[in-house]
Parts: sequence; structure tokens; C-alpha cells
Amino acid sequence: MSTDRLFIAIPFNTAERSFLQREMDELRASRSFRKWVHPEDLHITLCFLGDTDPQTAEQVKSSLTSLTKPIRPFRLQFGGLGTFGKPDAPSILWKGLSGQMEPLRQLQARIVQAMEPLGFQPENRPYRPHITLAKKYTGEAPYTEVPLPDIEGSNGESASWTVDRIVLFRTHMYRQPMYETIGIYPLEGSL
Repeated sequence: MSTDRLFIAIPFNTAERSFLQREMDELRASRSFRKWVHPEDLHITLCFLGDTDPQTAEQVKSSLTSLTKPIRPFRLQFGGLGTFGKPDAPSILWKGLSGQMEPLRQLQARIVQAMEPLGFQPENRPYRPHITLAKKYTGEAPYTEVPLPDIEGSNGESASWTVDRIVLFRTHMYRQPMYETIGIYPLEGSL
């Protein structure tokens, strides 16, 4: 039986992607990473599912439909930069988040809990919401933080936005963009 590599995430609209793209363009000038994330692939992961058969994928979709309906939209904003991995040769460069973090954490916990009966095990590490910008540092000198110019507000755009939906993504390895939306689940409730 064929499977698809799936995950659940918060997508970005064009304005948020443009904001992040401008920052990534600035970062490329001072930071060497092997792979920069395609702008269409930028997202906030909520739950990684991995290889999923079609029948289970349909159960995931059904579960997400009922789970998201009562949840109220919430606001997030972009935070600072950080890295995962060795401090002098990080594996991931990420953009942090701030704003209404408690609703984000509650949403993520509900999703993980809803996926368990379908056979998906929660990760053994705490949830650290972030936006992956680049992978695998390749600079010759050890990685160091370089201050980033303030790019917010050049055209009246805001670095904050309303999270009003989540999506189920399918991964297509070695394609650009790599992620395909196969389900959209609005947050339209009062919880």
C-alpha cells in the first residue's frame, strides 16, 4: 500500500511569506547555509505524522475537521532568530514567534492528542514553535549571530497576523516547493 509523508501546520498568507522572504534575502548575505526554505514551504509545524496510508489520512482529515471548528483564531507575530544544533555549525536557522502563544500551544496539544488514537505517537521533546528558514550551516568560519536590519513596516506590512486555519501538508521530496496542501481546516469557533 502506498503512503504519503504528512504533517499538520499553520500556513502563511502572501504578506507573511513576503515579510519572511525579505528577511531571508538579508540573511543570505551574511549566513551560509546549504538549503534555504522555498517561500511557499514556510510554515509552523504543529504535528509531524510521517508516512501515512490513504485510509489513515482520511481519518486524520475527519479528526482535524471536528477538532478545529470550535477553536477561535488567534494572533502571532514574528520574533527573533535562533538555531538548533551545534552553536558554531547549526543544523537549522529559525525565526521565532511571540504573541498569543498559549492558544498556539493548546492547539498543538489538542492536535497531538487527537492523532494518538490514529496510531501517531507524540514526540518525546517539548513543543518549540518556530519557522525553519535554512538548513545545514556551511560557512568556513564558526557560525556567529550578526544583527539583522529592521525590515518591518517598509510598505505598512505588519510582522503580526491572525492564525485562522491549519493545513494538512503532503511532502514531495526533491521538489520545489516541496509541500502540497491536501486539507484546509478553518478556526472559526469561540474556544
